[in-house]
Amino acid sequence: MKLTSVVAGVATMTVAAALTACSASDQPTEATTLTIWHNSADSPAVLDLYERFEKESGIRVELVDIPSDSFETTVTTKWATGDRPDILEYHPTRSALFALNPAQNMQDLSDMDFVAKSGDLYKAMGSVDGTVYAAITGFPSIFGVYYNKAVLADAGLEPPTSFADLSGLCDALAGTGVAPIFESGGSAWPTQILPLLYVSDANEGDAYGSAIASGEEPLDDPDGAFVKGLEAYAGLRDQGCFNADATSATFENAITAVFDGSAAMTALHSDVYAAFLAAAGDDSALLDETVGFVPVSADGPIGAYASAPIGTFYAPKTGDTAREKAAREFIDFATGAGYQDLVDAGPSFPVIDGAETPTDFSELQLAFKAAYDGGATVAVNSNVAGFGGFVTETSKLLAGQTTPAEAATSMQQQVEQASIAAGIPGW
Repeated sequence: MKLTSVVAGVATMTVAAALTACSASDQPTEATTLTIWHNSADSPAVLDLYERFEKESGIRVELVDIPSDSFETTVTTKWATGDRPDILEYHPTRSALFALNPAQNMQDLSDMDFVAKSGDLYKAMGSVDGTVYAAITGFPSIFGVYYNKAVLADAGLEPPTSFADLSGLCDALAGTGVAPIFESGGSAWPTQILPLLYVSDANEGDAYGSAIASGEEPLDDPDGAFVKGLEAYAGLRDQGCFNADATSATFENAITAVFDGSAAMTALHSDVYAAFLAAAGDDSALLDETVGFVPVSADGPIGAYASAPIGTFYAPKTGDTAREKAAREFIDFATGAGYQDLVDAGPSFPVIDGAETPTDFSELQLAFKAAYDGGATVAVNSNVAGFGGFVTETSKLLAGQTTPAEAATSMQQQVEQASIAAGIPGW
């Protein structure tokens, strides 16, 4: 690519320095350069989007690489120093937005064309108090259960739709030598998925998540869905549903195990599709023959989703009028004239009306879309401040180092502390 790219650790011009060197009166009327803080794991399609904008607009794009393995920490650390890019690629969740103080630091994108063309997406993502700050171009990550088709079929079993089904499948597969559910405590983050899936059918319209975020619904309510989800997770553990090395195995191990049939199921998200495809030797037909995907919640086939940082763009306030205008031009291109090419290059399912859906998706990819269209709700932790410690609590719960009630109490304390610090109404 011809784009200029610099490592995040290299010193960049701060807002204060920029304003010192160029006062409002002598700023150029048209920007010639845009700085984009982007995730180093950006797909080729997103990287191509930057290059196409540069060619179409004549504005040079300077990419600042934010390492994917320390993405959130690097962004928030740089942000705290007062450093600002013209475009920020970042998470669209409100829990992530709170840390960036969007009302003070982000341009309001509510009046841009893409918002009205995105259905209800911005009711749950990329907005705070009805103001849209993010431009989401990517199809969300869908959370559910991958399963080995032959393992279930050979045992005369159907894919699960509820936690009762998961428990029943565990009983049915006991003594077969196949791990009913492969858990990946060594990677830590997957341990959150099953407890969050449990509550997905209670979060229609983000109602439950909003009640938690506003302090109306305590996480540690013993009769609440959150505690019940943790209890259900501990119940699967105690039932012997998980692989023997559940606390140390990785999600890569889970993918291999489900593909080769040594495990029947694992709970992960749709973004690991490429890893499943690699396990199948990049043979999508073989993968479709072997692995399926279904949404699961407490009582029915309701999955969860969360929009990802890749392809989600913000326009920070920098004090440079020309560059702020150019940032909106980039967002207009990414969600408008350049969007169909972005979708086609993915390929990905469009989230903005007017774009045509590519035709070359696999059966497994279509299962992700079916789960989303079938009523998946936003992951309950997406819009709640202070949820970053949940992975620690679920990892401890998996290892038997804490109880569901203790984990819920710890999370309630963390959410309360973060919500008060962020000045969220209701706390």
